[in-house]
Amino acid sequence: MDKEVLEVVLKKLDRESRIASIIDFQSVPALPKGENYTSTILRITLKVVLGNGRIAKKSFIMKQIITEGSGGEIMKQFNVAKQESHVYSVIHKEMTYLMEEFEDTDETLWCNFIHYDPRLSSIVLEDLNASGYSVVPRQKGLDLDHAILALRGLGKYHGMAKVLEERGIISKDNYKPNEIYSNTKLVKTIPYAAISNVARALQESWGPEWIETGKKLMVPFDPFAEKWCKAGKVYTETKFTVLIHGDCWSNNMMFKYDFQKRPIGVKFLDYQMPQYNTPCMDVTNFLYLGTQPSVRRSNYQLLLKTYHDSLVRTLDKFGFTGTKPTLEEITNTMNQLEFVGLVIFVGLYPGLICASTEAFDMEKLLTTDGEEGFNEEILREPGMIEKLGPDIIDFVEKYVPSMK
Repeated sequence: MDKEVLEVVLKKLDRESRIASIIDFQSVPALPKGENYTSTILRITLKVVLGNGRIAKKSFIMKQIITEGSGGEIMKQFNVAKQESHVYSVIHKEMTYLMEEFEDTDETLWCNFIHYDPRLSSIVLEDLNASGYSVVPRQKGLDLDHAILALRGLGKYHGMAKVLEERGIISKDNYKPNEIYSNTKLVKTIPYAAISNVARALQESWGPEWIETGKKLMVPFDPFAEKWCKAGKVYTETKFTVLIHGDCWSNNMMFKYDFQKRPIGVKFLDYQMPQYNTPCMDVTNFLYLGTQPSVRRSNYQLLLKTYHDSLVRTLDKFGFTGTKPTLEEITNTMNQLEFVGLVIFVGLYPGLICASTEAFDMEKLLTTDGEEGFNEEILREPGMIEKLGPDIIDFVEKYVPSMK
C-alpha cells in the first residue's frame, strides 16, 4: 500500500468515528453531596451521530468552579479554573510529547482535556468512568496495593515535570505558593480551627482517658501559626523542587483494575492548586490524607522508597541531567514536614473519612475565622478513636510542648 492510499484510508477512518451531530443531551451530578466543596461536578451524557451514521453514546465531565460566597471569592482570586485548564492543556500536553519522544507506552497519569470556558469558570474533561476507572470510597482510604501504585505514579509525574522544567517549559515563577502557609486568616480558619475542634471533642466525648490529651491539644494560636508556616516553607531549604499537584489525596485519583480486582492503573484529578515546591509536600498530603492510617504507620519506609525509586527511574529515563535527590534527602524532607502531616491528619482526615456528608461548612468557616463550621459530631463516629488515637498521642508528645 502506498502512502497516498494509506492517507485516504486513515482520514476516512477518522471521519467515521468523529461526532457529526448531537441528538440528545443530559447532565446529572457526577458526585454525591459532600464529595466536593469547591466545584459542581456534572456528568454530561450525549446521544450522538458519528461520521459513519451510527448512533452512539458519549459521556464527559463538566467541572464548574463555585464562585459564590467567601469560598468562591478565594477561588476567583486564584483563578483556579484557568490554572487547572493550563495544567491540562499545556503541561500535560508537553508531558504526552515527552512520553512519545522516549517511546513510553504507559497510559498517561491524567484524563483528556476537552474545553475551558472562562465565562463560566468551567472545564470539560474526559469521563474516566467510561474507560473503567473509579474512585476508592473516601471513607475507606487506600490500602497498600493502591498506595504503592499511586506513589509510583506520583514519582513519575514529578519526574516528568522536572524534565520539562530543565527544558524551560515549566517555570517556577508561574506558580504562587499556597497561602495556607502564609495567610494568617487562612491558618486560623482551617488548620488551627481543625485542631481546636478535635481538642474539644477529646475533652467532651472521647471519655475520661482522653480529657488530659484534649487539654494539651488546645495550643495557643501564635506559636502554632509560627510552626505551621515555617514547616510549610520547607521547600526553601531543600535542593530538589518541582511543579507539584498541590492537593494529592485519595479522592483526587481514580484507579483501573484487572479481572481479579487488583489495581493496575491510576490517574490523578483536580489540578486546581498546582505549586512549585518540594515534591514531599504531595507525598505528605497523600500519606496522611489518602492512605489508611495503619498502612502508613506499618509501611512508611517502603512507601517512601517506592516513591523515590519511581522518581529517580523517571528522571533517568527521560534524560534529566541535574542532581537527583537521594532517598536520605527525601526522608529528611519528609521528617521536616511531619508537623504538617500530623496536623492535617488529626484535624482534617476525620472530615474526609466520616460517614457524614456535612463534615464542615466552608462558608461558615471563612466568615467566622474557624469559630464555626466544623461538625464535631463526626468525631463521635465509630472507629474514629482507633484511627486517630495513635497519631494524636504522637502529635501531642512531639510538638505540643514547643507550642506552650
